[in-house]
Amino acid sequence: MIAIPFDGRLYTLLALLLFVTPFLLGGCSTVASPQYTVLERRDGYEIRQYNRHLLAETEVRGPYKQSLNHGFRILFDFISGNNEGKAPIEMTAPVLQETRQGAEKIEMTAPVLTKSQEDVNVIAFIMPTKYTMKTLPRPKDPRVTIREIPPREVAVLTYSWYASEERVRKETDRMRSLLARDGIRPASTFHSAQYNPPWTLPFLRRNEIMVDL
Repeated sequence: MIAIPFDGRLYTLLALLLFVTPFLLGGCSTVASPQYTVLERRDGYEIRQYNRHLLAETEVRGPYKQSLNHGFRILFDFISGNNEGKAPIEMTAPVLQETRQGAEKIEMTAPVLTKSQEDVNVIAFIMPTKYTMKTLPRPKDPRVTIREIPPREVAVLTYSWYASEERVRKETDRMRSLLARDGIRPASTFHSAQYNPPWTLPFLRRNEIMVDL
């Protein structure tokens, strides 16, 4: 019999690979998502009926990716215990991002006031379904607001790879064209939804463009 020397570092590396591989492949497959019913599948998208749920939101000014990262940190701080109950709140998917373009910002300069246009990005976490407006721990950070979303119908376009600003814009335009083709008028702005952590392999990522009907 050939004796194989024990190498603690190799054992640790193998154990780490076994632990992270499911996350590299599947991302957030074990994280809860809001419940919905698929009402209709059309060419290029589907129509869903979503149940009532709560959103924790924050508004961030600035470029797309920078706003997403900044808003994510603010909201993650809230669910990690920066709330009145100091209670951790389970992470859910997806993370939502809505860009409101053309927001006006007034800046003081010498010797006059100037106005400039700057995007406002709304980043949102969906709260676990067990919470209501009365039972959800209230955020301590005034930048975080809680909003209740009633049951609603949503058109959803799903795509993979990375949800870069350019890709989100492209898929949003495609969604807008598909709805126009079918004679459907959106009832809200378009939202970008991302379901996976950064380390998920690109071809296994799940992203969506969502809009209320």
